[in-house]
Parts: sequence; C-alpha cells; structure tokens
Amino acid sequence: FVAASPGERAARVKAMAEADRFEWDIVLSSERHARLLSENLLMGICESANLTDKVVEGGCKDFGALGVVGGLPLVQRTDKFDGEIMESWADFFDVERFPGPRGLPNYGNPLVVIAPALLASGVPADELYPIDFERAFEVLDRVKPEIAVWWRSGDQSQQIFRSEEAVAGQLWSGRALGLVNEGMPLNVVWEGAPADEAYWVVLEKGPNPDNALKFLEFYYSSTEGHAEFYEMTNWDTANRAYLEGLPEDERANHPGLFVDKMLKEDYAWSVPNADETLNRWNEWLSR
Repeated sequence: FVAASPGERAARVKAMAEADRFEWDIVLSSERHARLLSENLLMGICESANLTDKVVEGGCKDFGALGVVGGLPLVQRTDKFDGEIMESWADFFDVERFPGPRGLPNYGNPLVVIAPALLASGVPADELYPIDFERAFEVLDRVKPEIAVWWRSGDQSQQIFRSEEAVAGQLWSGRALGLVNEGMPLNVVWEGAPADEAYWVVLEKGPNPDNALKFLEFYYSSTEGHAEFYEMTNWDTANRAYLEGLPEDERANHPGLFVDKMLKEDYAWSVPNADETLNRWNEWLSR
C-alpha cells in the first residue's frame, strides 16, 4: 500500500508511464484523473472481473469501478432557524426564510458550489452543463453576505460548525457524519449533493494486473470489512451487497445509498473549461 493524495497518485502514474516502468497494479483515483490517465489503464475491468452486478448501479465505467462513495451535502444545525428544516438547495439560498451565517467550500473546485446554485434556480440536475455562470452567480449573490467562512480544509469546515460561526453550509460527507457522531444536531441533505467519488483503476502494464482483478472480485463479492471501513472513515464503499444489507435505522447516514441522487460532474465539459471556471469564480469572489 502507498499513501498519497489523488493528485500525487495521478502524477506518479504519469511518471511511471513516461518511464515505461510501472510499479503499481491498482489505484484509487478520481474520475477526473482516471480520464486523463486512461491510455495507461486496463479498460472494461467490471466485465473482466465479473463485477457488473456487484457494484452499485451506475458504478461501472469503461476505465474503472466505483470504489468509495462520498459527497458534499447541504447541512444545517437543527437547533437553529427556530426549528425549521432546510430540505433542498433552494431553502439554503433562501436567506429571508433561513437567515443565519453559512459556510461554503473554496478549495479549488468551484463547481461543487456553482452546481447547487443552479439547481436552486430551477435548472434540472441533468441539464446543469454547460454551466450558465451568470445564472449561478445571481443565486450566489443572494447568499454571499451570509457566508461567514469560505473553508479550505475538512478540519476548518467542522470547526466552524462546532463554534457556531456557521450554522448551515456544505461539508464533505465524511466530515458532516463525523459531527453527527459527535452528537451535533445536524440535518444532512443528500439530494443534489455534488458527488465525491473514487474509482478503482487497474494499470494495464502493472506487474500483477491479473491479481488486481482478483482483488476487485473479492472486494465486491465479500461484505467483509466494508462496515469497518465506514466506521473508520464515514465513507461508504460501492459494494452493492454491503449497502443493501444495512439496517434500516442506519441508512440515512450512508452516502452509498444516495449515489443516484447526487450531482455528477460532466468531465467532458469541466476539464477543458477548468481555467475559465476558476477565473470566473475568483472574479465573482472579489466583487
């Protein structure tokens, strides 16, 4: 096992490809990085390892199999807003009905905020791309005075809720569920949460690609260890049998059960438009 951030993993695979000397067999990768590295990957691993019916629906891609599931849901403290509950992004951006300090992310991927703003404006989830920046910023203008913190790290995002510097906002699901486990009265809304997922990809020229496929077959055929992984990380795996077997009273806190309700980034649009997106975002923030 090698511990590395998603960007570091992608950079190291790229370096291996340039040297034509692959040291790894299997990598947990974002879809963005997987698409950029696709020429070095074994395609169709779901079919090769007989995974299609064992991964959650929609989790098989040509480049890999969905391995770990999270998102960036809407969250609010339920002991605020006079007990009123936000049920959607439209509620979050309604500052007249829900006045109060908010926290939103600003860590280099503006689409996780822009997409929910468009959803709140009435754009259907399957019509978010290409991004209508002006429409999104009109919605964001409404809530901008209420943003107490633009958080940049998971620790910071949790701390602003503990201190009540923010009482509503958007958190990585693992951080949100961590606060729930601490006993914080928190409502977590999965509908319309930008997906935060990682895929297992197999390096075609790795030293043991056949064993990588055997590992994947075991990973998706057995439920052993998946609950323990969730307990340690607050992230779900995409093992269908594990998710289907979750007790009814625990299901609301498992992102893996809401994959079909999360917003999927359109990488065919977002990758070539990444610079423009970041420039437009920074320009809006500086207004």
